[in-house]
Amino acid sequence: MKLNKKLIVLCAVLYITVHEGFAQTAECGAEPPKDYGAFMLKRLVTIAKTKSLSSPVSLPVQHHVSRNSSGNNPAVSSAEIQNVMDELNTTYAPMNISFYANGPVRFIDNSTWNSSFNKSNDSELRQYEIAEAINIFYFSQVRSGSSSICGYAKFPGTGNRAVLKASCSQNGSTSAHELGHYFSILHTHSTSNGRELVRRTNCNGAGDFFCDTPADPRLSSSSVNSSCNYTGSATDTNGDSYQPDTRNVMSYTRKSCRTGGFTSQQQNAIIASLQSDRAYLLNTTDPTPCTIVDNFPYRQSFESGFGSWSNASGDDINWSNNSGGTPSSGTGPSNAKDGSSYLYTEASTNVDPPGSPNKTAILNSPCIDLSSSSNKSLSFGYHMLGANMGTLEVLISTNDGDSFTSIWSKNGDQGDTWNEAIVDLSSYSGIVKFQFKGITGSSWRSDIAIDDIRISSGTTSLPSTCDGITSYPYRESFEPGFGSWIQETSDDIDWTLDSNTTPSSNTGPSAPSNGDNYAFTEASGNGTGFPNKIALLTSPCIDLTNDINSQLTFDYHMYGSNMGSLEIRISTNDGNSWSTIWSQNGDQGDNWNTQNIDLSAYNGTVVKLQIKGTTGSGFRSDMAIDNLNIRSDSADSDIYDAESTTATTVAIFPNPIASGLLTIQHSKIAKNNTPVQVTITDFSGKRIDIISSTRGFTTYDTSTLSNGVYFVIIDNGDRKITKKLIKQ
Repeated sequence: MKLNKKLIVLCAVLYITVHEGFAQTAECGAEPPKDYGAFMLKRLVTIAKTKSLSSPVSLPVQHHVSRNSSGNNPAVSSAEIQNVMDELNTTYAPMNISFYANGPVRFIDNSTWNSSFNKSNDSELRQYEIAEAINIFYFSQVRSGSSSICGYAKFPGTGNRAVLKASCSQNGSTSAHELGHYFSILHTHSTSNGRELVRRTNCNGAGDFFCDTPADPRLSSSSVNSSCNYTGSATDTNGDSYQPDTRNVMSYTRKSCRTGGFTSQQQNAIIASLQSDRAYLLNTTDPTPCTIVDNFPYRQSFESGFGSWSNASGDDINWSNNSGGTPSSGTGPSNAKDGSSYLYTEASTNVDPPGSPNKTAILNSPCIDLSSSSNKSLSFGYHMLGANMGTLEVLISTNDGDSFTSIWSKNGDQGDTWNEAIVDLSSYSGIVKFQFKGITGSSWRSDIAIDDIRISSGTTSLPSTCDGITSYPYRESFEPGFGSWIQETSDDIDWTLDSNTTPSSNTGPSAPSNGDNYAFTEASGNGTGFPNKIALLTSPCIDLTNDINSQLTFDYHMYGSNMGSLEIRISTNDGNSWSTIWSQNGDQGDNWNTQNIDLSAYNGTVVKLQIKGTTGSGFRSDMAIDNLNIRSDSADSDIYDAESTTATTVAIFPNPIASGLLTIQHSKIAKNNTPVQVTITDFSGKRIDIISSTRGFTTYDTSTLSNGVYFVIIDNGDRKITKKLIKQ
């Protein structure tokens, strides 16, 4: 029996398609538009005339990163974005094409998309695009229908973006592959205009339209071995065996094998597409990179000039660095708020340009990356003395300075004193920029000054601004009253002092846990003491700026069949907002309990504590507190490990330090004559550097450290001694 020849050929084609084409899940969801073959046939004429770029071009890339709706869990990190840029610059370098970041990363806060973005929502990405940049979007997962894909890109005429699955963006070739589509290139195995023959007799009108890319049976990881050799046995319709290029970027070979870049014709097509389809990318210039601050707490006190802050262009006058008083009498500060220098606006009219009336000075910040925390605050000192005082304003930008929004302002004479402002940044995330905008008043008595700008997880007030709890150990046992703690007026009931049992039976303690008094909530009275009546007691400011290992300990009593809840709350912005750091609910028995709360996360800041008692459903819900203690290790004193019995004499100076060499003094060599190990860590404990010293001292160059708080740990083999270092 003879088989029909056409049937044999058809079966062979089906075999190739099934066994060679679909051996792996489709990794790319890029789809050329309808009639793209006709477009490429016309493009071939252009390609033949295309010359290599005579001079290098650099193209802007705008990165868009998906996060969940609360601004957490970004799909990729800044380091991973840099990996993408390195991949693109390496792959496209032979064409004289490089890439740069168009601006700070932009974030899309959408939990659904962050978990899995489906290509069916592609059109919704248009609203986020930057017109004159290559837009790359990153999601944790990318799907086309029910299939998982590595990503896709929009062909010329269909859009201005590429979409990448986060993990695929790190495999070393997918990012360059998708930009190949962005610049008009098809897969080497494309069949949209017919399958290319091995002998390439139809290479100008089939496959990917390029004659210098061998015919490709649609490679897969199963048909290419780890040495990047093709192991398949597929043949074309003429029976010729495929010999594909397993290293071409636009193939479906193993991702690790796509190291061969683009062929000459592919390169010419990319250049032709850039010069015609994507010409708008050539109308941009690489901006001066913005210094990114992402090490907190951050501090700028202008001791060594402006640092990474700068005067804006296009305003009327500049901010000037100064120490001592300003040249005009009756206006300006007489000295700095912190250190010896500050910035100010000179409002005198006998200068060039004149400083008043109504002259504007704008100071631009570096880029501030708030991604690491959603609870940041900005604080700064300002001085506004003068009979003709103008206005100081702080503005923020979330789009790389394209537009700014006012977040704080002050107008008129504020007295001959340094005032401090605290601005909550918890509603902002990602990279932002700030502007300090000073507008002088109606005459020369309107010099405005700023100093000691800080950004941290909470307020960064100086110890001098806190007249509350500044030394430790601290104890409040309510003997004879509430001390410096304050009863809030916005609550329902007050905390009450008592020394014996509370008035209600079967609730409350019978005696203090310490001393003669305790504080309690009286829950008697339906509608007055219960149900759900709140009593708030707020501490004075608690200065932890020079402390580590801070702890709060207190005793509490929660006895009663209708017991409510007790909370300890903390504020890092002078009481503007509160976060609960401990809570207890329900009957805890007729006894005093002791609770310890770690406050070390708030070291380096000024905080307030608040005790919130909420009565329960009935009068048997009296709750009590007593014997509050705050202890903290000073960062300027020695800290010992568990086996330490004596201290090694150590010192670090100068501290704080603006730049240059830090001297680290220690009197002993490590035991067994081994070197003393000195470790530098950042505020979070991340190791920055390790130094070994066999002398009684060593030095460390701080020029590579950003402004902020660090720890210097000296280990001599017996014990470790830790010092806090401030770089400003």
